[in-house]
Amino acid sequence: MATFSVTCPHCQALLELDEERKVIVGSQPHEAPRAAASLEGRLQALSEEKAVARAKMEEAMRSERAGATIREEKFKKLLEVAKSEPVTKPVRDVDLD
Repeated sequence: MATFSVTCPHCQALLELDEERKVIVGSQPHEAPRAAASLEGRLQALSEEKAVARAKMEEAMRSERAGATIREEKFKKLLEVAKSEPVTKPVRDVDLD
């Protein structure tokens, strides 16, 4: 059984091929070289993440405040409508008999 190794042009995996049967016998995935992480790079990434989180929090607080003012305005309008309507005694199911 004669085998030989070939590198896949698409994924750079190492493939072992059987010459007689014309099949792939084994494969090893391509290992990308790990980038060396520096302390300064990680600190910069953390500060960027912190800034993004702070911006999201500020946006959430702004939308909550805007929602509160909208709810307050709706409440005032409904209160004015309720004040202009006459007060009536509620009708209960028992009273209908």
